[in-house]
Amino acid sequence: MFLSPLSALAVLGAIVPVCVIVLAARRGRRVAELLGLAPAGLRRVLPRATVAVAICALIGLAAAQPVVRTTGSEHVRRSSQVLFVVDVSRSMLASDGPRGASRLERARSAVLRLRRAVPDVPAGVAGLTDRVLPYILATPDESTFDNVVLRSVVVEAPPPRQVARNATSFEALTTVPTAGFFPSSATHRTCVLVTDGESAPYSTTDVARALGGPRGCSLLVVQVWAPGERVYGVDGQPEAAYRPDDAAPASVRRLAEVTRGEAFGAEQVVQAAAALRQRAETGPTGRAIVVERQQRLAPLLAGIALALAVGLGAAALGPAPFRRRGRTAYAGRMKARDRAA
Repeated sequence: MFLSPLSALAVLGAIVPVCVIVLAARRGRRVAELLGLAPAGLRRVLPRATVAVAICALIGLAAAQPVVRTTGSEHVRRSSQVLFVVDVSRSMLASDGPRGASRLERARSAVLRLRRAVPDVPAGVAGLTDRVLPYILATPDESTFDNVVLRSVVVEAPPPRQVARNATSFEALTTVPTAGFFPSSATHRTCVLVTDGESAPYSTTDVARALGGPRGCSLLVVQVWAPGERVYGVDGQPEAAYRPDDAAPASVRRLAEVTRGEAFGAEQVVQAAAALRQRAETGPTGRAIVVERQQRLAPLLAGIALALAVGLGAAALGPAPFRRRGRTAYAGRMKARDRAA
């Protein structure tokens, strides 16, 4: 199928090279007749004409954005779901140097690795500042999940509601059980918080009560943080307004303790994956979920058109010996004609 069917009209551009070739052939025939030469056969221009038409047709098809869609079913957990909550406050831009990987980049990497640890469990993603907003609700489709994490999980999306030196507040986790992140059918709920651990003051009692309630979720915390990391500007200089919070590791351990969860460092993703499997790989499975995937063919078609265009250009220029040979042959025919006259 085509995502942009009307764009397929660009295929009509293939008429242009055909018209040009026909006009050029007629002109060449008239010139040959005036000079008393035999007109060039179509065999010399037909291959190039075919390639030119193919290039226009491929570009038109690529503009129409053809896709191949496949559907199928997968074994998925019916009653278990995972919600990845990623800290997207500005402090997640911190790194060990102007060219170092930011905390957010390391967080995305950790989320993708942890997602692959439970492929049969539907998973969603949300962003955390002083509130929690979803990017995507639980889905069994890993490709969709990966695209959302790589493209949508960015700093300050959502932006914090209040302007503060520390825009992150773990207090926002209290809304997860009641804000529709999990359907009522998900009786086994796991939340994975990926954060640098730098939070404004909050009530640990309120968070523990909310996550430990009947509609709460089991909590795993993965910390992406290192002492001395700074937020660097475009000039490569650290921003004076940010200083790393040395209390962040203790804050993460405290959050895991009060919620009866577990805390891991970014270097402990393997252990975190094992803990996630233990908590989320539970409940019955079924093949009730139909997953649709689509493969875009436009890049392939455009690549083929580019390769043909390069080949056509190279053939048109031709090696110098062949061009000289053509001129010599033409001069020989002209001399023969003069002798015959």
